[in-house]
Amino acid sequence: MTNQLLRQFQNLSSIGTVIAIDASAWKIRLKIDENETDWIPIPTMAAGVVKIWRCPSLGEQFSVSAQGGELTSAVPQISLFSDAFPPPSTDPNEVFVQIGEHFFSVNIESGEALFKLNKCTFDVPETVFTGTVHAEKAISSAEDIKAKTISLVEHGHLNVQNGNGVSGAPKP
Repeated sequence: MTNQLLRQFQNLSSIGTVIAIDASAWKIRLKIDENETDWIPIPTMAAGVVKIWRCPSLGEQFSVSAQGGELTSAVPQISLFSDAFPPPSTDPNEVFVQIGEHFFSVNIESGEALFKLNKCTFDVPETVFTGTVHAEKAISSAEDIKAKTISLVEHGHLNVQNGNGVSGAPKP
């Protein structure tokens, strides 16, 4: 087997390390052994009606396939954990997504989820909770809050007395 054929055979499937990123062009360059790829597309899980964008990190490793063993046609398949980027969890019952210092995890057995974020904004016209909602810290709102028909801001009270008396229930 000639050196050219051996190189092409070895390049059919390999592992490459990200050495350059051009996020605005959706491209990366990989180092595979002593070779480097041209600018190749950043891989994604979905690129149709559903889209998922995640820019790779310098030093991140990818499984790579190259049609005919030519790195000019290399296609990164999937990112691989490495010593530089180990998995954020090793619990087989957990789905864990880490985004820098932030993360969310779901325990498959218990069905419990944990979100660790600085802020979470829901921009939806209506949110429905079917279970109990607990707040361990303050809740605030720029608008009035109503429980059934009772306004938190504008409700009055029945049987109001001066002095040390206790008022009655809020007016509906």
